[in-house]
Amino acid sequence: MVNDRKLRTTPSFKKRASSEYFKILGLGLVISFLACSSPLQEVKLYFTRGQESLRHYNSAQARIYFQKTKEAATAAIKSQPVAQLYVLKGLAEVQLEEWSAARRSFSLAYSLGFDKGEKWAAEVALFGLAQSLGELGLSQQAGQIYDYLVTRSQFEPVTLLAAQRYVDFTLERSFTLEEREKEVLLRRLLNRVRSLIKENYHQGFYHYLSSQILAHQQLYRRSFEEAVMARELGLPTEEIWRDNDRQIILCFRQLKKDLLKEDWQDFLQLYQRLITSWGWADEETPPWMKR
Repeated sequence: MVNDRKLRTTPSFKKRASSEYFKILGLGLVISFLACSSPLQEVKLYFTRGQESLRHYNSAQARIYFQKTKEAATAAIKSQPVAQLYVLKGLAEVQLEEWSAARRSFSLAYSLGFDKGEKWAAEVALFGLAQSLGELGLSQQAGQIYDYLVTRSQFEPVTLLAAQRYVDFTLERSFTLEEREKEVLLRRLLNRVRSLIKENYHQGFYHYLSSQILAHQQLYRRSFEEAVMARELGLPTEEIWRDNDRQIILCFRQLKKDLLKEDWQDFLQLYQRLITSWGWADEETPPWMKR
């Protein structure tokens, strides 16, 4: 049986849902930008292997490959200082959460003809600043930067990270408010995440965030539906995948208490079809819980 404490609707992605989740997404246009040369091919190979490792939820192996990407790019730049190498170096540094280094790499890529480099450099620098402010306890200032990046960022890895931090910050803040103020804040937050979903419906992580917010609003049927969508579309790390499963179980338990008998029977039939397709042992035991 799953421990109820583990299923409570808190900003559960905080801390443990580390920033590697954004690292596997939205980079195909960059790879296609790269020309072919032997050192460059080596750098691309390491980066691609890092992405594949993340897709298979192997964060430790991914980090090794991204470190190799950075090292190989650094070596290649000494004899071939081209924009493509600086772009890959910067992307690897983002993966490694080396914000200042990533900013420098993207700036140099821009100086060598990569048009997006200037904007990416600015956004990476802003995110690094927000993270530093948060660590210093200046959460309000950090939250303002995350809010800006969620609405204005053109670099998907930064958008994903900022969305996670902004939702986390706002949900924590909601616990300090009176009920009416809390409702207004959560409604505004949900609308913000919905705008991200509208632009990137395929992005399972945004549906995951939506599910978390809806649960805080005690809208468990809608939270369940968003969690199912997130699962079907795919989530970027094993920790988030498991947390989303816990959210599904939480909604199942809550709806079992809240729904009328006829509505519950209809929901239960749907739920059982879903968990059968997912290979769950029963209503509350996904395969990973048996390991």
